[in-house]
Amino acid sequence: MIERLYLNNFTCFDDSVFDFCKGINIFIGRNGTGKTHILKCLAASMKANALFSQSTSKTKDKFGDLLSEKLIGYFKPDSLGHLVNKYGLGAASVKVELTTGDIAYNFGERASLVKTDNNAYIEQPHFIYIPPREMFSLFEGFISLYERREISFDETYLDLAKAMDVSPLKNEALKRAKDMLAPILAKWNIDVMRKGNRFYVIDDSQEYEAHLVAEGLRKVATILYLCINGELRPGSILFWDEPESNMNPNLISIIVDLLMELAQKHGIQIFLSTHDYLLSHKLSMMAEYAEETSPAMRFFSLYKDGHRVEAEIANQLVDIAHNPILEEYSAFYDLENEYIKRHNERV
Repeated sequence: MIERLYLNNFTCFDDSVFDFCKGINIFIGRNGTGKTHILKCLAASMKANALFSQSTSKTKDKFGDLLSEKLIGYFKPDSLGHLVNKYGLGAASVKVELTTGDIAYNFGERASLVKTDNNAYIEQPHFIYIPPREMFSLFEGFISLYERREISFDETYLDLAKAMDVSPLKNEALKRAKDMLAPILAKWNIDVMRKGNRFYVIDDSQEYEAHLVAEGLRKVATILYLCINGELRPGSILFWDEPESNMNPNLISIIVDLLMELAQKHGIQIFLSTHDYLLSHKLSMMAEYAEETSPAMRFFSLYKDGHRVEAEIANQLVDIAHNPILEEYSAFYDLENEYIKRHNERV
């Protein structure tokens, strides 16, 4: 698992340390507080480490090249140095602590390459990164287009497309994979299939092209297929940026049940960012009232204090003072009461 992340002068972070749990790690905070940056930093570092294991050259310079490439590919800055906090001291450093070892590196604001002391592959779990925009309907021709043309999607979309390009499992392996999907399959008669370069959803025995299915359903179907083809597997790591994007609340409830199942029964370490009240507070409710049957959970509330991004950390949302999701809902409740009061006074 990923145990800890150190960020020093990296993007919007000054000097931050994040201690993770082995279950579900949830990041909340207003836009611009670095939730996605944490997920991408972890995933880019692990992707470079994975590529280093396949490299014939096992030198610090080669590892640095791969880290540079993945940071630029995942964040899409004009230059590597733009990932340095402009209010910092001109250099950024990152350290990802895994159970098996550390991935540590640094770079300056004028640097074109990352510097690292790592010259050996750090054993790590398989991982999947799911960005906010769905890939289910975009898959057809996406990989060849990305590799041949300059397009606005970052590399997290390419990596997801490549994961979706893997063929489904068979026989007993497929049965075990579908066991991970129990929360979805128990509430929804759905299946996913691929024909050529197109995906289809089978809902109540009716087949629909990916383009004809609502975006929220496409995101659920993506998770379904990643389990079916073994890319989301027991003991792996799942990064999911804004799962709630374009999802109806009834799907959010299914997603919460799925996350609980993946973490508790299948040992998948989960990192997700969210702005959704139902998603964050239902997870917190499970942590608070169903401790014996729930996986470990940790909430990270990111907020700005001047130019600094601070982090408040707790195992339940009730212990978080900076909760912008709850603050907006409380403000809406107060506004509604004010309108009701004015209406009653007029009547």
